[in-house]
Amino acid sequence: LVLLVPELTFLTGLSDLRKNSRMLKEVMWEMIQSPQQHYQRLTNLLRRVRDTPDASRELERWGLCLDTDIYRTQAHILPVERINLRHRSFLPAEDVGWHREVAREVPIAVISINSWLLIYPKRLQHLAKDLLGAMRSSSGAMGIQVGQPAVQELRDDRIETYVRSIQSSLGSQDKVQLLLCIIPSGRDDVYGAIKKLCCVQTPVPSQVINAQSLMGHPGKIRSVVQKVLLQINCKLGGQLWGVDIPL
Repeated sequence: LVLLVPELTFLTGLSDLRKNSRMLKEVMWEMIQSPQQHYQRLTNLLRRVRDTPDASRELERWGLCLDTDIYRTQAHILPVERINLRHRSFLPAEDVGWHREVAREVPIAVISINSWLLIYPKRLQHLAKDLLGAMRSSSGAMGIQVGQPAVQELRDDRIETYVRSIQSSLGSQDKVQLLLCIIPSGRDDVYGAIKKLCCVQTPVPSQVINAQSLMGHPGKIRSVVQKVLLQINCKLGGQLWGVDIPL
């Protein structure tokens, strides 16, 4: 049994938890707590310490006494920042998220996707078709024009096949704005090889999508594609939103 001091450790990943959606949901629920939930759990812990004889005796032995409430102090609540898009501004909701608004409105600066490559293994062709359809249906509300890609369908999902196909496609195209690849689930080696090729050897903006994220009901896929389009717009030099920064 290895015991780690919580204050000296940092969670760096969830390893195989990603494959277990129920367990992942429970872990995230533990990690993401509201201030009220934090307060409730801390006060519950303090009461348990007080009501547990062994714990109370141990504190007395050290000459310590824990209050059953946490320290209160005066605080200042900052005003909500106004988020600016191209045609309108809004105040974010209490969860301080505004993905819904950004996905349904035109960003401040939009880059059209005209010259791009779509690469995927043959067995994932149905996901590639769904992805293209979702990109076209979602891009209109964002004001992003998505042209027809140059499609490269691979016979298998080996790293060498991806790398050779990308190098060949980039070499035969005059100017490529973007390379978009669909890779099988759990293939971090393929992801790493594609990113190394596109960031170091043959620099080109790239977007790699895990096949798992394109599986499920249409609403989930649409949400994933909206986020992908926003990422692509940023990678190509677009600007999604801004805030007022007065002098």
